[in-house]
Amino acid sequence: MDTINQPIPWSQFPTECLFYLVPMSVFHFVVFIVGCVVLMAFARKPVGTLMRRIRRFGLFVILLLLVGTLFNGLWSCLIYGRFYSSSDYVFGFIPFWPLYQQWVEIPDGHGQLMSVPLSLHIFWFLFTAGTWSITVILYRLICRRQPPNTALEPTATAHCV
Repeated sequence: MDTINQPIPWSQFPTECLFYLVPMSVFHFVVFIVGCVVLMAFARKPVGTLMRRIRRFGLFVILLLLVGTLFNGLWSCLIYGRFYSSSDYVFGFIPFWPLYQQWVEIPDGHGQLMSVPLSLHIFWFLFTAGTWSITVILYRLICRRQPPNTALEPTATAHCV
């Protein structure tokens, strides 16, 4: 039975999430390392503040990876095989760049943007907006609940006289 270009069933949702999580975790790790280097290169604050920024950046990168993983699973089960098909499908949704021509096979050539139907770009944009929005909301909720580090505040040492 030819399973290429068939819709992915919901029973494959965890597998589709895993197929995204493993290779994209490497990509997110590289982004984290590069981001840390950039943060250290432009640091004008004390080391404690720099470490706090690096931890927060790491939290954001991890949240983006996890939320992107879930949205890729949704993309695979909702969009792939229904609105487009690809002969070399690994994962179809990445919140950093839109669909490209080599990934998509289109039966007709009408209403396309860069050889991809405009409706797919709209779907991709909605999934991407959801991914980034939920990541930012979760990040803010988590950061709001974390108590600030008062050990480095100037007033914290005033009582040690």
